[in-house]
Amino acid sequence: MRFLERSRMTLAGKNDLQCMLCDRPLRRIGQDFSGKQIYECAACDYATTPVSGAAETSALYDDPEYFDGWGCNLEFDYARFEPSVHQQVQDYLDFVAAHTRGQSLLDVGTGSGLLPHLAREKGYEVEGTDLSKHVSENVPAKAGFQIHHGTLEEIAFTRQYDIITMLHVLEHTSNPLSTLRRAKELLNDNGYLVVVVPNYQSLDSRIKDILSRFKLKKRPYKHLALGHHNYIFSIKSLELLGEKAGLRVVHRETRQPAWRASRWHRLMERYRLATWCWIVYQKAT
Repeated sequence: MRFLERSRMTLAGKNDLQCMLCDRPLRRIGQDFSGKQIYECAACDYATTPVSGAAETSALYDDPEYFDGWGCNLEFDYARFEPSVHQQVQDYLDFVAAHTRGQSLLDVGTGSGLLPHLAREKGYEVEGTDLSKHVSENVPAKAGFQIHHGTLEEIAFTRQYDIITMLHVLEHTSNPLSTLRRAKELLNDNGYLVVVVPNYQSLDSRIKDILSRFKLKKRPYKHLALGHHNYIFSIKSLELLGEKAGLRVVHRETRQPAWRASRWHRLMERYRLATWCWIVYQKAT
């Protein structure tokens, strides 16, 4: 049973969602412009919305138009991707090289497949996964590497990996704790899991949260992207999540997107107020 479906009945008969990490009831903090309810665990420092059903989720990611944006294209023609997309993926690969070791790499939620495509050029042995049939049926023929279709928990893998990357994936999952535990099973001894997610405690998010709560924002909480994000994490909640999954944190920081790396943004990174959380877990033997 998904942990968000577990509930605690109060005397009034009201269902209270519970925190996946500490089992305390989540506190409702409002709703976004589309009517999605938003809940928070103040102790564990993350926010969430009730998870969409499997049919709704499949319909979202099976739509090819979902990938026809963000500087990419439906044909997965990497040469035509916008330079900022290549710049960001190169930033990810530089980070992976700096904080992990190994040759076999599984990119979870690979999308266009650009990361494993460029990683293979650097000597990595690569595979990917994705929920989209459009991706799993078209990218392998185009890029030349295997992409497994489905969630990490559903796929019957026949091997383990030195490195698993989840770049803007964990916030989309229905059960991030289950996903991290499955990733641990798929890692070789001393293998690494690299996760990048939006930062719930970023300066940008804090300001927009305040504006939303006081109804000063035209579309409240739009920045949380609850149409397809189920969770919004901070460094603290990612640390707790890794501990709960039995993984050791070996590096953590916040960063701006590669195309927004000004001096002001570097100052925000120093105080963990930048837009994205970057964290590296290791499977300890």
